Amino acid sequence: MKLIKGVERFKSEVYPGMENEFHELANGQSPDTLFVTCSDSRIDPALLMQTKPGEIFVIRNAGNIVPLPGTGELSVEATVQYAVDVLKVKQVVVCGHSHCGAVSALMNLDSVESMPVIRDWVKVSEKILDQFSGKDDEIPAAIEANVLLQLDHLLAHECVKNAVEQRGMTLHGWVYSFETGEVKELDS
Repeated sequence: MKLIKGVERFKSEVYPGMENEFHELANGQSPDTLFVTCSDSRIDPALLMQTKPGEIFVIRNAGNIVPLPGTGELSVEATVQYAVDVLKVKQVVVCGHSHCGAVSALMNLDSVESMPVIRDWVKVSEKILDQFSGKDDEIPAAIEANVLLQLDHLLAHECVKNAVEQRGMTLHGWVYSFETGEVKELDS
């Protein structure tokens, strides 16, 4: 199996050269960035940003969605709070990507009508639908709008708002085009 061979190669070839770093990480972590991105297999945060273990704290889910606080999505809310209040990250990046299936589903909710969990999840971002008519050629702009909406959602979290105001934590929106390798920074 490919995965087991990969683990064996990691243990025999990669780990020995990084053993000291992993032993140091056993004492704790201090990433400076919370990176929120899609669970799409074509995105690899560490590869994209060329980071080592311990340098970024990552939330991954379909559509890089950050629900508003108090909506019951405790996994995302707890991870945001831990990154901001405990790890004291200096910045948060929300990174969307080209050809996002979650945004495509949001733009055409009928396509996921038979998958109610997916439909309900992407509807967390339904506010962006006010800007679009649902045409396929609007999906790239909708992907950007979705990233900007998640930045707004982050600021609704008290811990994020406080960290921005009190210690200058910054928020960034990116869209990664995996077919070109380009990352577009969005103005929030």
